Amino acid sequence: MRNRIMVGIALFVAFLVIAVLDIFWLNFIIFGAILALAVLESLSLYNLKQKSIVVIAVVFFTLLPFVGGIQDVFKIIILNLVVVASVLAYSKNENLKLILPFIYPVAPIFILFAIYQSYGVSALFWLIFTIIASDSGAYFVGKFFGKRSFSPSSPNKTLEGVCGGLIIGIIFGIISGLILMDIAFIIVVLCSVGVVIFGIFGDLFESYLKRLAGVKDSGALLGEQGGILDRIDGYLFGVLAMYMVLI
Repeated sequence: MRNRIMVGIALFVAFLVIAVLDIFWLNFIIFGAILALAVLESLSLYNLKQKSIVVIAVVFFTLLPFVGGIQDVFKIIILNLVVVASVLAYSKNENLKLILPFIYPVAPIFILFAIYQSYGVSALFWLIFTIIASDSGAYFVGKFFGKRSFSPSSPNKTLEGVCGGLIIGIIFGIISGLILMDIAFIIVVLCSVGVVIFGIFGDLFESYLKRLAGVKDSGALLGEQGGILDRIDGYLFGVLAMYMVLI
């Protein structure tokens, strides 16, 4: 547990340094690296061996700085999916699972970058603070008060923990949103609620994929913290709620 906490703190400090610097093209490169690593990890979860998927995802990602951010990101996502589907049809490839990495994690990471593009690093802070508060609340409430299992996909999650994480995450989300963002109060509330709920199921979805694949973690890059997908699963669903509210 101590090592997990130390790695988590190190990751958060690294994010703070990058956020304070806030150099667009540096952040673009970092996003691209995270994308490549996340897609690579997803291949093992989907039992795929075609590493060319990573290259295709990164190529489409390079288009994002040249479109209109949050308004046009879905055009790139749809184009990506259409191209991949067309290649599958042309080559008569029977493995339809090849399209799954482009749905998750590629599409949410594209949206995450588009949120940064349109609303700046403050929006990322807001998202991260909200998910961290929710995860921490769920862990501690579940540890001390948890009795009933929340889902067979993640037996360690309890209903009590999830409820605690929901309440704590929403409270911290609203507070951090009001501090960091110059948007209407009702938007902050709706966004915080959506991010927390989606984030909970993002974590659950990652657990579901790992159980199907028969693995404990999505990777080993971060030691006891697991892989990249283990650390960003809540953000990848949470950012979808943020996107739907902000547009």
